[in-house]
Parts: sequence; structure tokens; C-alpha cells
Amino acid sequence: MRTYVVAVAVVSSLMAGCAMSFPGRQAEPSPRFVIDPRPVDRPLADLAKSAKGKVLLRQVDEEGRSDRWSTKLRMGTSFRLEVDCVRASGTIFVRVGETQLPHQCSAGPGGVRVSTIPDDVAVRSVKVEAPKGARWAVLIWKPPQSQH
Repeated sequence: MRTYVVAVAVVSSLMAGCAMSFPGRQAEPSPRFVIDPRPVDRPLADLAKSAKGKVLLRQVDEEGRSDRWSTKLRMGTSFRLEVDCVRASGTIFVRVGETQLPHQCSAGPGGVRVSTIPDDVAVRSVKVEAPKGARWAVLIWKPPQSQH
């Protein structure tokens, strides 16, 4: 028991020493913890070029005026989503119904395919949450093989 108490005292004093701060010196962030690279400054990509089916939704905010946007859309559960985001660092989140699809703004244009069988058509909510000041574009399209 005595050894345990001594060990706890030693560990506690070591932890207290690590927590000390030195006057006039501030901790600098370590580069390995940097998540977002610098914002990309280029024109938004024309996402419609990659759509090979029926375009269901195309929303573009080229001025960076709205960091939150939503609408309702009659669509199935199988679709493709294309996203682009520039002039901001961080993540743009697109929610289609219960599905959340994040995209890193600095990653360039990107797409994802979402499929659920059966492909039930229903009115679904679409919400976009972008970083403040971001210029963004979202395109939802239906591949030809899953059109009804």
C-alpha cells in the first residue's frame, strides 16, 4: 500500500510540473494538428459537366452570401452529389434527408454516390451548411440506370 501511495505522489508531482506555464512564452500549435489548409482561391467548378443523368438540383452561391441554405426536393434514395467550395477553409455539409455528406473545401470538387434499394421517391429535405464566406456549388443528379 505504501508503494502505491508513493507512486501516486510521484506521478501527481510530475503531472503538475508538466502543467506549469512560463511567463512570456506561449505555446505554438503543432503542424500535425492543423486540419484545414489555406482556402483555395479559384473559380467554382462547373459541376453540371460531370452529370450523366437527370439533374435534380443545382444551387450555386458564387458570392458567398449564404452559409446555410435549404429546400425540399422530390427524389429517390439513389443519387449522385457533386460539391465544390472555395475561398474558405473548413467543411461544407450537405444533408439529404437523414444522410450527411461532408466535403472539405480545400479538397477541390468532389462527388459521392448514394444508393438505397428500393429507390423510393419522396419529398426530401436538402440542407447546406458552408463555412462563412465560402463560395459553393451543389449538384444532385440521378444516374440513367436508376431513373424511373
